[in-house]
Amino acid sequence: MFSDSEPVLIVSPRYADDLAAMTVAAGQLPRIERRPDVAAARFAAEPMRVVVVDARGALTAGLAAARALGPLVDARRGAMLVLLSRGDVDAAGAANEAGATSVMAAPFGSDTFANALALAGRHAARLAVAAAAPAVAGSIDADSLTGLASGDRVQRWLAEQRAAGQPAGVIVVGVGRFAQINSSHGRDVADRLLAAIGRRLAPIADADLCKGEVRLLGRLTAAEFAVGVSGAAAAPGIDRLAALLLAGFERPFAVDDRVIHVSGRAGVAWDDGRMAGEPSAVAVGLLREAAIALADARSREPGAVARFRDDTAAAALALRVDLESDLFRALDDGDIVVLFQPLVRLSDGVIGGVEALVRWDHPLHGRLPAAVLLETAISAELAIKLGRHIRTRAISRAAAWTGRLAHLKLSLNVTAADLADPQFVDTLAVDLAQAGLSPHRLVIEVTEEAVIFDMDAAAATLSLLRRDGVGISLDDFGAGYSSLARLARLPVDTIKLDRSFAAGLTGSERERIVVEGMIATARRLGMAVVAEGVEDDVQLAAARAAGCDWVQGFCMAPPLDEAELAAFCSRKPTATVTKAINAA
Repeated sequence: MFSDSEPVLIVSPRYADDLAAMTVAAGQLPRIERRPDVAAARFAAEPMRVVVVDARGALTAGLAAARALGPLVDARRGAMLVLLSRGDVDAAGAANEAGATSVMAAPFGSDTFANALALAGRHAARLAVAAAAPAVAGSIDADSLTGLASGDRVQRWLAEQRAAGQPAGVIVVGVGRFAQINSSHGRDVADRLLAAIGRRLAPIADADLCKGEVRLLGRLTAAEFAVGVSGAAAAPGIDRLAALLLAGFERPFAVDDRVIHVSGRAGVAWDDGRMAGEPSAVAVGLLREAAIALADARSREPGAVARFRDDTAAAALALRVDLESDLFRALDDGDIVVLFQPLVRLSDGVIGGVEALVRWDHPLHGRLPAAVLLETAISAELAIKLGRHIRTRAISRAAAWTGRLAHLKLSLNVTAADLADPQFVDTLAVDLAQAGLSPHRLVIEVTEEAVIFDMDAAAATLSLLRRDGVGISLDDFGAGYSSLARLARLPVDTIKLDRSFAAGLTGSERERIVVEGMIATARRLGMAVVAEGVEDDVQLAAARAAGCDWVQGFCMAPPLDEAELAAFCSRKPTATVTKAINAA
């Protein structure tokens, strides 16, 4: 805990005596250091946790001192107040990134300074409580990355408030674009961004407390923070507090030489005694309700605050939240199943490759289709991680195939997020090398939607892969953005006709003319054509007649596990394939 007897370091080359007097008036013991360049050494040598860096009239030296002090203050779970001149208020962002837990601009009086100093003391005390609280089996009370309370500690704190008979609520703040930042800038930068977000949220969470109100700030998951709020007087202001927390995202964050813009959204839940059950169960329920409200907020504009509501829409949101939480575990527990659907060459019935398709074996809901899995991954910001997981597993399995499977090409789907990932090409190369799979056995399938928004960047990425021997297939061609001109711009070896176009092969004469024209153009560009979604003998014969090279669909085989695939490849061409081969 932070006590009145614990000294406060005052770093000020110009106004040290005035600040020392105000510190004494606030009931604290000042220690003066007039030289900013030796402030860090002074702090390290003495038992202090709160420091005031006065950069008024000495901005460069003050910020340099703050940057030197920041890591030391963090290590002691302390607090740093930075004072700025009125004309230097634009430097508040730089002060925050240097490690300031709060920033105050002149002019200010003794009372304002005393309040700011008290907030700094409460911040240090809160960190000390989180670090010193007794450990519970299987939990860590302090988040090692930010120094805030851990998710376990927040949950237990809410249970303690309920057990004490106090009404309580929780605000869950979700950080937008975090998965993209993690992918594009790397884990280290992403971690430091989270620490910076925690530092910015901490003084907001501690400010303007009502009488009898208690709060606790913590980090729940990689990109979610929570503020537990307790006390009857806190109920009317919890939405305003959520809005203030989100206002903290309006300024960008500086991490090293990068300026990173992120947005926030918040979900709010409050319990005034309506929730039944043991305190621990109520705490879990409150966090879940806030997560459901956050899912609602995420469907709105950045900066949105949503309250939990118990209605039909909330039930759908609750399912989504549960699935998002379950997906984190599924990636570790092996519940993501990779299946393989064969591609059959129409000229001779040879099985030349397979497309890797995924399903989710959910312990409660059974086998979920790929659409549910991918939607959940996007909403949980796990799309890139899921894609890497699938590709690594599929490549590893294909590299181990022997016998009739050893020659099969493996087609993998990639998304717009994958193509935007600067590590995508290198990660894929590592997967191929570690598994021992030749790049010539790999085909990357991209949709038109994935490349339409940045055609040049997508073409550059795909060209790198193609240069290394990886095949490129344009998937779902004709699904909505079709332009034959794009076929000439992209380094594509194969087009896969959208299922609706496969159906058009047996449609009206006008539909057949359109599809056959696209097939002819692709072939003149030297591309192979795959008809996917071929469901019956009629569509199969029409695909053959229209000039398609390959077919894929339930008419050939459904998605198969490895044992079923081996059995399928060991057979002679099926009667259906033979019929198509012999079709006029």
